[in-house]
Amino acid sequence: MNKKIKTKIMASILLCTICTYTVPIFAFTKDETIYSKINSEGENYQTIVSTHIENKEGLEVIEDISDLLKIESTNGEEEFTQEGNSLIWKADQKDIYYQGESQKELPVECQIKYELDGKEAKPEEIVGKTGHVKITIQYTNKEEHKVNINGMEQKMYTPFVAVAGTVLQNDTNKNIEISNGKVINDGSKTLVMGMALPGLQESLKVDKTDMEIPDSIEITMDTTDFEFGNVVTFVTPKVLEKGDLDFLDQLDKVYNQVNTLETASNQIQEGSISLAEGTNQLASGTEELKEGADIAYNGAKQIKSEVNKATNQLASDKSEVIDFNTLNSIGEQAKQAANLSDTQKAQIGNQAQTVAVQSIQGQKLEIGQKAESQVANLALTADQKQQIASNVKLGLEANSNYMSLPADQQQVILQFSQNSAISAAETTAKQTAKQVANMTAQAVAEEVAGNVANGTAQSVAQMTATQTAQTTATTIAKQVAEQVKSVAQSQIITQMNTLGEGLNQLTNGLGSLKEGTNSLKNGVNGLNEGANTLADGIKTFNEEGIQKICNYINSDVKDISERMKKLVELSEEYNNFTMLNGGNSGTVKFIMIMDAIKKQEDNENTKEQAIFPTQKDKSGEEKK
Repeated sequence: MNKKIKTKIMASILLCTICTYTVPIFAFTKDETIYSKINSEGENYQTIVSTHIENKEGLEVIEDISDLLKIESTNGEEEFTQEGNSLIWKADQKDIYYQGESQKELPVECQIKYELDGKEAKPEEIVGKTGHVKITIQYTNKEEHKVNINGMEQKMYTPFVAVAGTVLQNDTNKNIEISNGKVINDGSKTLVMGMALPGLQESLKVDKTDMEIPDSIEITMDTTDFEFGNVVTFVTPKVLEKGDLDFLDQLDKVYNQVNTLETASNQIQEGSISLAEGTNQLASGTEELKEGADIAYNGAKQIKSEVNKATNQLASDKSEVIDFNTLNSIGEQAKQAANLSDTQKAQIGNQAQTVAVQSIQGQKLEIGQKAESQVANLALTADQKQQIASNVKLGLEANSNYMSLPADQQQVILQFSQNSAISAAETTAKQTAKQVANMTAQAVAEEVAGNVANGTAQSVAQMTATQTAQTTATTIAKQVAEQVKSVAQSQIITQMNTLGEGLNQLTNGLGSLKEGTNSLKNGVNGLNEGANTLADGIKTFNEEGIQKICNYINSDVKDISERMKKLVELSEEYNNFTMLNGGNSGTVKFIMIMDAIKKQEDNENTKEQAIFPTQKDKSGEEKK
C-alpha cells in the first residue's frame, strides 16, 4: 500500500475520534477554546482564551481558578470576584462564559515557509507574483514528557491533531493540491483542508520507512497573482479515547499465542535439524554398509571359488601319501631300532654253540625249538618304542593332507599309526629272533667249530632283524597313511561340499544385500537431501518468517500498544490550558488563525489580520 495512503487512513481514523470523545461527569466541566493570532510566518502575537463552565450540578456559586489576564464575562449577566488566580462566580445554577488574554506558550507551534518556483522567499516578496507556489506549514509539538514504556524511560508527546484549512480563488489559482488532506472545488473557489499529527511519529517510535505520520501540511498551486487568505488550524489533544483501544485488551491473548507459536516453531526447527543430522548419519552409515556389503560379496565369491578349486583338487589327488625320502627315513629308523643287544647276540651264539656240539642230524628240530623258546619273550625297549613313535610322527607331519586335518583327527591318526608301527616292529623282531635262533642253532650245530657257529648265528640274526624291521615299518607306514588319506580325504571333501553349498547361499544372499544396499543408499540419499532441504526451509521460515513476526508482535506491536495506551493517558491529562481546580473536569482545543496575505492599492504588502469570533453583550450586540 502507498505510504501516503497509509498516512491518510491513519490520520482519518485519528481525526474521527475528535468528534466522538465523551467526558465523565464531575462537579462542573470547564471547556477552553484558545484562539491564537499568528502572522504569515507562523509567529504567535496574541492569544485569547474563551472559557465555558458547564454547570451540570446547578450550583449557585462556582469556585474557579485561572491565570488569564483581563478576564471578563462574555454573556454579560454573571458576576464574579477575583483574588489572585481564584475566581468566585455567582452562577445562579447557570453556565458561565468568560474570556481573557494569555501570555503562555502554545503547546503546538508552527512555522510557515513559502517557495516560488522552487526558491524560498518571504511572503511579502511573492505577493502578486506569478509561478508555482508551495506553502509548507510545519507544526511542532512542545508538550514533551518522560514516560515509562516496558520498564524503560522514553520521550513522548501529548497527542495533538492539527487540522488546517483555507479558501483559494480559482480565477488566479489552479492545479491546487494539499498533502494529507482534501481539496474541494465549487467552481469559483477551492477549499483545502489538511491534517498533521506533530510528535506522534516520535511518540509511537515508528520508522518513517514503514509509515510516515505527517507533522506538516503542504499546499501547492500555480498562480498568476499570488494572494493567500486566512489559514485556520484546529488543534485538539483528544486524538484517542480509552474506548478506541479496547482491541488492545485482546493483544494479551495474542502475545501468549505468539509465544506458543515461537516455542513451537523453535521446536520444529530443532526437530528438523535433528532429523537432518540423523539422515546425514544414516546416509554415512548406509554408504559404509554398501561398501561393507560390496567387500563381503566380493570376499564370499573369492572364498567360494577357492573352496571349489580346493575341493576339486583334493578329489582328484592321486599322489603318494608318503614320498620316497620319508619312507626311506622310516626304514632307516626301523633298522636302527631293530639292532640286537649284545646280550641277545651272546644268547643266540651260545645256543648255537651248544646245539652245534650235539648231534645235528637227530637234534636239529629240537635244537631249533629250544632256540625259539629262548627268544619267545623278546621285547623292544622303551627307547626303541619312543624312537619308532617319533619317526611315525615325523612322517605324518611331512604330509600336507594330514596337517590340513583338524587337530582331533590328527591325534587319532597319529596314535593309531604309532601303535601300529610299534606293534609291527615288536612282532617282527620276535619272529625274526625265533627264526634266527632256530636257523642259527641248526646251522651252528652242523659246524665243527663252536666259535664259527656263534658268529654266524649273531650275524644272521642281526641282518634278518634289520631287514625285516625296515620292510615291515615302511609297509605299515604306507598302508596307514593311505588309510588315513582315504578317510580324511572323504571327510574333507564332504565337509568342503557342505561348505560350498553354504558359500553359495551366502554369496547369493550377499548379492541381494548388495543390490538392496544400492537401493537403500539411493533412497537414504534422497531422504537426506529432503531432510536437509526441509531443515533449511524450516530454518528460513522460522528465522525469516515466524521469528520476525513474533519479534514484531512482541516488540514493535507490543511497544506500540503500550505507547498508544500512554498516549491516551497523556491526552486525558491535558485537560486545560489555563488552570483547573481538583475534582472538576476540563476540555481544551486550540484555534490558530494565520493572517492573510493581500495586496494593497498603494503597492505596500501588508498582512490582513485575523478577526476573533464575537460574543454577545447584555444588550445583544456583538463584541469583538
